[in-house]
Amino acid sequence: MASIDTAAIGFSIAIVAIGVGFAFYMSGVQDAGPVSTSPTMAAEKAMAAEKAMAAEKAMAAEKAMAAEKAMAAEKAMAAEKAMAAEKKVGPTTHTVDIPVGTSVPGCEESNECYLPADITINAGDTVNWINIDTAAHTVTGGSPADGPSGVFDSSLVMASAEYAFTFNDAGNYDYFCMVHPWMVGSVTVN
Repeated sequence: MASIDTAAIGFSIAIVAIGVGFAFYMSGVQDAGPVSTSPTMAAEKAMAAEKAMAAEKAMAAEKAMAAEKAMAAEKAMAAEKAMAAEKKVGPTTHTVDIPVGTSVPGCEESNECYLPADITINAGDTVNWINIDTAAHTVTGGSPADGPSGVFDSSLVMASAEYAFTFNDAGNYDYFCMVHPWMVGSVTVN
C-alpha cells in the first residue's frame, strides 16, 4: 500500500505542478495583451475625459476673463484718477490765522505772525485771514520798507473778525500789518 500512496502522491504533485505552470503561463499571456473592455465602457471613459477637459478649458477661460476684467477695472480707475488730478479744481478758499500774541514783537523770529506766513495758491483762489488775537491788525499788500502796494488792504481787522481777498492774477504778493510792522507774510499765486 505504501507503493500506491507514493505513486498517488507523485501523481497528485505532477497534476498540481502542471496546473500551476498553466496558470502562470495564462497570467503572462493576459498581461502581454491589451485589456479588453466593452465598447460601452470605453465610450463612457472617453466622454468623461472630454467632459473633464472641457471643464478645465471653461475654468481657464473664466479665470482669463476675470483677470482681463480686473485689469480693465484697474486701468479705468487709474485713468479716472489721472483725469481727476489733471482737472483743475474750482476756486478754493485758504485760511491764514492771525495768532494770539502777535501784537507784541517776537512772532517774527519764528515766522509765525501769520499762520502760515507764506502760502501758495492758484489764480482765482481766495485767502481768508482770521484774527484770533485780541488786538486789531491789518492785512495790507506791500512791505514795511516800501509801504502799501495798493493791491489789497483789509483796514483794521478786529478780534475774531475776518478779511478775505481773491487773487485773480499770478504773481508774488507780500503783505504786512500796518499797526504791527514786524508781522509779514506772502502769497504766491500760480
